[in-house]
Amino acid sequence: MGIPHRLKLIVCSFVVLVSPFHVQAQETVNPGTVLPDDSVALENQVRNSKFDTVLPQVMRDNEIDMWIHVMRPWTPDPLNFEFGSDMGIFIFTDRGDDRIERAIFAGYVGDGNAYDIISRPFVELPTFVDGVITEQPGGDETDYLEFRFDGVREFVAERDPERIGVNYAEAFGLSAASERAPLTDGLSHTDYTLLLNALGDKYAKRIVSAEHLILDYLAGRVPEEIELYRQFGLITANNLDREFGKVVPGITSLSDLEGNVFRRNRDGVEFHAQDREPYILQPGDVFTILHGAGNRIFSSDLGGNAYLLREGETEAPPEIQNVWRAALETRQILLDNIVAGRTAGQTLELLIEKIEAAGYHYNPVDQYDSNADLSLTQVHLDVHAVGRSGLVAPRISPLGSDWEREMTIPVLHTFTFEYMIHMPVPAWGPGKHIYIAFHDGAVVTEDGVMFPYPPDPGIRLIR
Repeated sequence: MGIPHRLKLIVCSFVVLVSPFHVQAQETVNPGTVLPDDSVALENQVRNSKFDTVLPQVMRDNEIDMWIHVMRPWTPDPLNFEFGSDMGIFIFTDRGDDRIERAIFAGYVGDGNAYDIISRPFVELPTFVDGVITEQPGGDETDYLEFRFDGVREFVAERDPERIGVNYAEAFGLSAASERAPLTDGLSHTDYTLLLNALGDKYAKRIVSAEHLILDYLAGRVPEEIELYRQFGLITANNLDREFGKVVPGITSLSDLEGNVFRRNRDGVEFHAQDREPYILQPGDVFTILHGAGNRIFSSDLGGNAYLLREGETEAPPEIQNVWRAALETRQILLDNIVAGRTAGQTLELLIEKIEAAGYHYNPVDQYDSNADLSLTQVHLDVHAVGRSGLVAPRISPLGSDWEREMTIPVLHTFTFEYMIHMPVPAWGPGKHIYIAFHDGAVVTEDGVMFPYPPDPGIRLIR
């Protein structure tokens, strides 16, 4: 009878690091924010904190006096979580105070304390039991259209805003900049027409697209979210340690491991855990795992790299040590040059300049460039937003739409140091190279970039 598989993993596999983790002490940030244990209370706390701090900033940055956001019932909206509802006419008014006035018409919210004014017309929505409508209102209210806008004209006229932002896209293709969660373009044509009719000619002429404001609001962060970012990042780091600890050379396949697991060979051919015949890891391989943790409020991501020692090796070969040094130098360039207040595009241009000045070849695509100077290690960047909404902008990357690079990086912006290293190894032959990828979670503070949880601490050595 052979050794049980679980015991075999313990006997045959252990993990060490190429280099000790030496940046955590000075670069890890812990805001010390106290979070409630109850998830609903936490959601409410995050929402109110954003209303108090992010909302005034983005409305004034975009010169919007009143923001009207229309949510049609049961239709996904990128601001469902932020507003604590999936239906209503939300109106935010800058009345000159530190605090933005918050009102909702024809809507239902879980946290009534988040709004100053909650106005509901006498309309009853269908009752659902196990997904089946059991009760339907009678009369014209069944359509539930223009009734939602009752009282809006008088409300707006009393406040007399000069610029009214409304949730329709004018220049941006929002879906191109989203992951996991939808970024819809805005209200329907029907609702747009109903809103214009409700406002009347005078205020309808003052409507502008709120697309910039919406993106800035989604990109804004508060300390409670940063603390969740830190906590889930630590969980992710433990998850990575667990997955790397499972690896037994010659036995473990990419599909045996949890997360986004992949490797590229010396020719740049990539193998994935999802391949029809998943690759079995062998001594001499370098591979990557990207993992994440989170809930509906916030999430974190982290990447790790490993090298499988060959027989007789007791430490990483020189090429592995060299590629890690290149990775650390690239990480430091990002740390030194990403700041709040600069656009993502300006930041990208600066990073390219610094990367090339450091003796690397900047590669705008994540594939080895065989036409470049083969003596230079190549670096690819996709430093994008991460957190909850699915918004990947502001995006310090050649990927995506131009407007993603035109966005300004805000204070407390949460994003991932996603970058890739393609290092040529001349002894292996022309075009042969080592590939490693990074996905370190980071946050931009007023004092620069900080790591709320440890970044990839070194290439793990597995024997």
